Amino acid sequence: MGLAIIKVDTIRKKFTKYSKYRKLEDMSITDFAVDNAKTPLFLRNKRARKYVDTGSVEMGDLSSSNDDIKTIGKLGRRLIRRKKLIQWRRWIIDMQFALALFGILLMIIETELYIADHISKAGIVSFYIKLIISISTACLLIAIWIGYYLGAQIRSVDAGVKNWLSVMTTYTWCALAFELFLCAIHPFPGDIKSNYKSPYGIKRKVSIDAVASILMLTRLYLVAKFAVVHSMLLTDTSTTSIGALSRVKINTMFVFKAAMSKKPGILLMLVMVCTFLCNSWAMRTCELYYEKNSEKNSYLEIMWLVAITFLTIGYGDRTPQSYCGRYISIVTGIMGVITTALLVAIITRKLEQTRAERYVFNFVNRLQNENKKKTAAANAIKALLRISILKKYGKDYIKEIRNYEDKLKQCLKEMRTAMGDKYHIGDEAVGMVDIAHEVSKIEDIIVRNASKTDGVNNRVASIELRLDSIDKKLDVISKILVK
Repeated sequence: MGLAIIKVDTIRKKFTKYSKYRKLEDMSITDFAVDNAKTPLFLRNKRARKYVDTGSVEMGDLSSSNDDIKTIGKLGRRLIRRKKLIQWRRWIIDMQFALALFGILLMIIETELYIADHISKAGIVSFYIKLIISISTACLLIAIWIGYYLGAQIRSVDAGVKNWLSVMTTYTWCALAFELFLCAIHPFPGDIKSNYKSPYGIKRKVSIDAVASILMLTRLYLVAKFAVVHSMLLTDTSTTSIGALSRVKINTMFVFKAAMSKKPGILLMLVMVCTFLCNSWAMRTCELYYEKNSEKNSYLEIMWLVAITFLTIGYGDRTPQSYCGRYISIVTGIMGVITTALLVAIITRKLEQTRAERYVFNFVNRLQNENKKKTAAANAIKALLRISILKKYGKDYIKEIRNYEDKLKQCLKEMRTAMGDKYHIGDEAVGMVDIAHEVSKIEDIIVRNASKTDGVNNRVASIELRLDSIDKKLDVISKILVK
């Protein structure tokens, strides 16, 4: 008897459990649309749907459920892979930045020791320093290649492509080749010399390390890459998502524009100081390689030459003595012109009034012009009354009458000028930004009204259909009543 009772209870529990599942399976997606405590996230039979809007698909549709789960799984794996690739690319760019600065530092040390006559180009110290520079350069080239490879992997993940070579365009290959060529330039181990003829006709053999050392400074472009990968505009997920949706690339130029918008003065000052120091050192290196014992190649003299060239003054009291120095002077002048243009743009933007300041300024000017017009009108009335009174006393006051007539004319002129200035203030109060803002507002209003009109038209059409059906039913009823 006891065993029978136990079996009956087990069957009842199983039936209750099965009936609960059947109720959940009979529920449609609309039942799960309301989020409450009774809505299950999943069931043990794996047939219940998670919070996914699939239209009119029922809960028991196994094929669509599995497809959605697979799609969500693939998307999650892509996002995780993309995050890892971005982190690896950041590490690679950090390594590129460190290797570039390390090589430049060793190059400067070797150059300064040679200029100070502490070492020679054929010496063992110079050889080992250049060898270390060559090793760091090889590591830098490998890091650059890996960086481009990771960038292609990221783009392939974004495009959903398996082969990363399919996203490598001709421009990307050319950029990679140019960057590898630019970073491969460095002073090679040994004393390599070439024939050189100075602007004054003097021929001599000069080491090629002067040109290689100066061109090695172009590796400082990696500072821009380092700033981009560590910028909040790239590390912030929301900014990256907004940029992707708006089809805006978060690159070096975007970060530079953002920095110019936030702190233009500090950024421009850093650019000017870095340009001045780098060009001064490059100019001094060029001049000392060709005129090593000249007193005119001191730091102060070279800094003066670079400063007057950078500011596009050019007094002519100091000129470069070598072709290398002349080329650096040209580059310095071009960078000075660009920096000056940026400085003028920043000052202009800083001196420009904001929208609120412009409204206040126009309001105050309007009040002042109104007061000027009222004052001129009052003075005109006074002058007119004075003229009418003096005319009653005859011709003895002709001189005073003429004076008051001149005052009347002057007051009328002031009234016309004040009225014209008041009208022009209204024209200057509205700028292109305000017009664009108002146009966008009007467009939004038109779109909303159009959507409301469409809704009203749909309702009217549905009402007409219902009225037609009612007419048909009334006709049928009338026919039945007639019979």
